[in-house]
Amino acid sequence: MNYKEIKEKLINYLKEIQSESKKVVWPGKNYVTAATIIVFIIVFLVAVFIMLIDFGFAKFFAYFGRAGLR
Repeated sequence: MNYKEIKEKLINYLKEIQSESKKVVWPGKNYVTAATIIVFIIVFLVAVFIMLIDFGFAKFFAYFGRAGLR
């Protein structure tokens, strides 16, 4: 390939990008807000679940750790 072919392919590629980007449909503000709130709620619930599991394991191993020392 020579310089001219590379230049033509690059220009064609950039034109295709511009053409395709005009077809993009962006979500509305209400959808983005609702999706963000849902993500925060799910992250919070998963964090609470993991915290409870961790707390349970800590109590479990602390109990059996003390019992094994007697």
